[in-house]
Amino acid sequence: MQALLASLNIIRQPSIDVDESDEGPVLSAQDWLINRQLGIELGFEARAHLLGEDDFDPYNEPMLLSQVYFYLEHDEVKPYKGPLPFNIGLDEAKNTVRASLAAYESTRRSYLRDTWEMPECRLTVSYVDNGARIGFVLCLMRPPVMPADDADAALVPTIDQIARVMGKPLADPEVRLTFAPLRLDQNLEEDETGSVASFTRHIGIELRFRYPNGGRDQILANVLLYREHEVEGARWPGELPKGLLFNDSPEQVMHKVGRPPDDVLDEEFDGYATWHFVEYSLQVKYSTIENYILCVQLVATSASLAA
Repeated sequence: MQALLASLNIIRQPSIDVDESDEGPVLSAQDWLINRQLGIELGFEARAHLLGEDDFDPYNEPMLLSQVYFYLEHDEVKPYKGPLPFNIGLDEAKNTVRASLAAYESTRRSYLRDTWEMPECRLTVSYVDNGARIGFVLCLMRPPVMPADDADAALVPTIDQIARVMGKPLADPEVRLTFAPLRLDQNLEEDETGSVASFTRHIGIELRFRYPNGGRDQILANVLLYREHEVEGARWPGELPKGLLFNDSPEQVMHKVGRPPDDVLDEEFDGYATWHFVEYSLQVKYSTIENYILCVQLVATSASLAA
């Protein structure tokens, strides 16, 4: 690794960003080292953080190379001139890139960019000028899978059960019965707008209870179902609404839901699509780099409150 950094004329070593003024909390467990003249950037991540561990010594934890960007068109960065991974040509268009990676077509997830699961790594290609040219090529280390424990997974309610209690009061017997196996009472914590029950560490679900306008009783307002690592915990092991799967691309999500979203917000690294249904509103957060679902949120609607 030191030889690689030296060959790229990168002097600085990767490090964990720690807030020295407040007893040293970790601000970021990732670091990026770039050579703007060569058009290449290396991304590093603390080993413990990559493995989903939140208790580690930030001053001694090893930093692992987890991603490499090859920039062909990027602000304030000169184009990369060397050979690209997997024999991708420097001047290829989107259709040509896809054709050259046809052997891995079954793994492709697409939206704003294309992503393939290659044997060695996860590969993302970004395009410019409506797919006429490559913007960057990114090789990512796949994070370890973090499934829920089988015993914990057996306790989770179905999506239909969750949908039936959206908007109902915290004290409602059906709410209590639905989440009783998760030990709801023992995990409730008050916050500034109501209460939260977080089970993200073991089964990737968070329940948010809020006071409706003018109401005195907290209602189940939000249910969030997470992919592993999104909140440093295990993947939600149960069903997702509308037959969704965490590995669905944004294109597949919109196809499965069956109609265009009511709202869409796409940003540099992630995006949000929202649909409003009678029983609940559905918001899907997805990665626009790796093209898969990060979080699915069910939101109580006025119709569910009145039910």
